[in-house]
Amino acid sequence: MNVEVFSLRTSEKDIENISNNLKSISDELAKDEFYVKYKTEVDLNKQRIKKALDSCAESDDRPDIIVVANALTSQDSSSFKKLFADIIAEYESEIQDPAPPKNKKGAKNESAKENKYFIKKIKIFSMGDLGNNYNGYCFTYKGIRVVVLPKTSLTGKETTDLFYQGILTANHIFDNNEEQYPEGINLVEGKPKKKSLAKRIFPCKGDSAKEKTRKSISLIAFFVFFVTAVLLIYNLVYLPMQNNAIQSEIQTIFYNGDSDAGAEQGGTDIKTKDWNALKEINPDIVGWIKLDNTVIDYPVLRDEDDDENYQFYLKHTYKGEYSDYGSIFVDYRCTKGTDSKNVVLHGHHMNDGSMFGNLLNYGKTVGDLDFYKKTPTITFDTPDGDATYKIISVFKTNSLSAHGEFFNYMIGDFNSDSEFMNFVYNIKIRSLFNCPVSVNEDDTLLTLSTCSYEFTEFRTVVVARKVRIGEDPKVDVSKASLNSNPVWPEVYYLSNGGTRPEVTTFKTAYKAGEIDWYDGSGDPTKLKGKEEPPTEPSTTEPTTNEKGETSPPATKATTEPPTVKKYKVTFVDFDGNELETQQVEQGKSATPPPDPTKASDEYYDYIFKGWQLDYSNVQADMVIAPNFEAVLRE
Repeated sequence: MNVEVFSLRTSEKDIENISNNLKSISDELAKDEFYVKYKTEVDLNKQRIKKALDSCAESDDRPDIIVVANALTSQDSSSFKKLFADIIAEYESEIQDPAPPKNKKGAKNESAKENKYFIKKIKIFSMGDLGNNYNGYCFTYKGIRVVVLPKTSLTGKETTDLFYQGILTANHIFDNNEEQYPEGINLVEGKPKKKSLAKRIFPCKGDSAKEKTRKSISLIAFFVFFVTAVLLIYNLVYLPMQNNAIQSEIQTIFYNGDSDAGAEQGGTDIKTKDWNALKEINPDIVGWIKLDNTVIDYPVLRDEDDDENYQFYLKHTYKGEYSDYGSIFVDYRCTKGTDSKNVVLHGHHMNDGSMFGNLLNYGKTVGDLDFYKKTPTITFDTPDGDATYKIISVFKTNSLSAHGEFFNYMIGDFNSDSEFMNFVYNIKIRSLFNCPVSVNEDDTLLTLSTCSYEFTEFRTVVVARKVRIGEDPKVDVSKASLNSNPVWPEVYYLSNGGTRPEVTTFKTAYKAGEIDWYDGSGDPTKLKGKEEPPTEPSTTEPTTNEKGETSPPATKATTEPPTVKKYKVTFVDFDGNELETQQVEQGKSATPPPDPTKASDEYYDYIFKGWQLDYSNVQADMVIAPNFEAVLRE
């Protein structure tokens, strides 16, 4: 007997399962003279199934048996009725002799559940339990025997075994239906008795080995899901709420309402800043940072014992308590604290946007000019006085040597005016915006730094200069514009194309007429001191593992020698989506993209399972090392 298989399009896995086992199915059925001739993929839709059945029935090479695979998903008859009851009812209406029954209003009953007549005319037979209490069904449609099977994965059987049992059982029913199955079954009333919930979930006596394995795997999967859900709630709900409460508490203390001062000024509630209360809480509180249109409204701390190997407030609140959120803190390189020429502040980029996460509102690979125009200044107050800073640059930079030469923006003080102005020049040419703010050698700067992920372990940096005495603190943002060609690290051009602008020095660029933002009183080309590019730090920023332990910073970034070979490495996910491209020196490790399940401000020694490497873009053998990093070798 010739057999045609309908493979329902339920999932890619189910379709592949039928395709991969089709030869085995054919060989097994051929032993009993059932020959699989065709496999047809059919959408999981009763109209498409009917069309496919009709097509087989009208074909000159019509099969004797049609097996509909992966069709049933319920232990009762509900899934069978959903797909086939109307098909059978419609066919029944074409061949029945008497008129179908009518409802109380006299209209024809065309509902499959109410029209029981077809059950007597066209017999439907249950093939009994094919595994795990999932039944199969069979009936005759236009002279073709139709066998409907449950999803293989639900029965706990091998695909070949399920097909073999189903076809042989159905054929036996068809050959003996008049003697053993005179009435068929009533799909409206007949439902198998369900097991108790506990017996369906937990392994119990009488279960087969496969069924016990299936239940055990399901329980483990549920446990993993439950634990993951708890962790997500803890990290995405509880911790943000806890941090918000901690910050709200210190804000309430700092912005202390002074009713007497308010009365003197017509009853207006004036908010004074209580530095004494803050110092009583923690003498390490040295300032307060605030940006309009963001959640940034935090105390700034400085631990004088910080060094390149450990920064206390990276993982501690202003109360000295451990926290993944940490605090906004002064970089240890600012040896004069808030009196440094360039006060560098660090803050985590948290997924909920807290701490310095909102700095990304200024843009990612392209600046958001609208946001800049709304927030062109920063308020940075200290016990010595309040101050406004005008933003002069927002730029992105790398922290990994594999991404190109490192630009050191974490300099607290400078050796000369020439060195300072050259630093400002480097800040300005990297900016996503052309900020309409002038700068000269007498100015002081405030630099905000946080993690960002345009590429692995990138930084978003916002630099502002202090408003001068007597200067209008407002910025004429109508003159601001996007920088059409800011300087990026080399990895940007490797990934996106384009040509990196030439980087010279402040004096060279000024002589060439490329600088219109300098407003010093003298000739800038005659500034005292050596003009040198910003020196590299001895280390990059510290990294922190999952336990909150701060590890030694990475080796300092250096410019790669031109004689060293470099290779292009592209990371893609398992769906083929390109994640990131890196330029990696031969013999060095490519750094995998961040694990999306981790907090966005953390750095980890990634043991990642969801990434793979695109070998087509690598011009050398790639070996996966024990730490799961990609290593290039000849």
